[in-house]
Amino acid sequence: MKITLLTNEEAPLWNSFVEDYSKANFYQLHGWKTVFESVFGYKSHYLMAVDTPGKVHGILPMFMMHDILHRRYLISNPFSNFAGISAASPEAEGLLVEHAKRLSAEFGAQYVEFRQLAEPLSSNLPSKESFVTLILELTGGREALWNSISSRNRNKIRKAEKNGLTVDFGMQHLGDFHRIYATNLRYLGTPIFPLRMFEKVADVFKKQVELLVLKHEGKVVSGMFLFKFKNMISEPWVASLRQYNRIYVNNYLYWQAIKYACESGFEVFDFGRSTVDTGTYGFKLQWGAKPVQLHYQYCLNRAKAIPVVDAKNNKYQMMIDLWKKMPVSVTNFIGPRVVQYLPEL
Repeated sequence: MKITLLTNEEAPLWNSFVEDYSKANFYQLHGWKTVFESVFGYKSHYLMAVDTPGKVHGILPMFMMHDILHRRYLISNPFSNFAGISAASPEAEGLLVEHAKRLSAEFGAQYVEFRQLAEPLSSNLPSKESFVTLILELTGGREALWNSISSRNRNKIRKAEKNGLTVDFGMQHLGDFHRIYATNLRYLGTPIFPLRMFEKVADVFKKQVELLVLKHEGKVVSGMFLFKFKNMISEPWVASLRQYNRIYVNNYLYWQAIKYACESGFEVFDFGRSTVDTGTYGFKLQWGAKPVQLHYQYCLNRAKAIPVVDAKNNKYQMMIDLWKKMPVSVTNFIGPRVVQYLPEL
């Protein structure tokens, strides 16, 4: 078995492995190579473990990032809740890890980061266990899920509907969603992704993404990206205007997403990444979602320790506090220009 670098002609072979291998996930699809290369200019390193032409035993998508100080990082994948290595055998996994280590040394990277879902790599690597993703099983159906949530949550959903919130779908609302998302991230102290990233995702993954929005008196006030892959719908990006919290916009948005997932025949709804015991974590638990550990594992090269940045321990806290005080117009201008230099996102 050997490690090869993916060629453009082999993209269907790569995607076939991701689609057929049960533990592979949508962040590993070849389309993200197109998105991150074209929007941010990252150099990709898509590695395959193969034994014969056309026979893939494992994959590792990686991108070279650098921070504002021009220090390099190999990330699998940037701005993604999970990605990492998917390998059908320990041999394939080990070869991919070793090749990543060699690339890290060759390029003088600080570290390689593998963002693993559910199961850690068998290699003895330093690991950060700060994050989980929350998974809701949908197999019981919409009615059973409705009955399983608290009466308090059901009342909030009913009140939201009575207050005039309506549902719509479609990428024609992308500009409105991005404006809401930008406002939300300013409040959280986080730089915004450029609109062209969302446009590229919508173009590359036409058949796999949907945009769900809520309107109030004809105005878009909330939205959620939905990514459909295998038996699961995931929400990588979601945002609501905070002034509509009083009419329970978030409760209604998530219920509409869950209902859509059930009606579309999916078996799992992924609420996305959270830090345990935070407000968003508690909000997602109330739907019956169960935490699944994310293992962020590292091959350290120039770095002396793994990065620790989460809701409870953030080395950027002073910058976050400053960012929150800036006008949205300023953060919208600066954010897309600096977000590409933040490997910890």
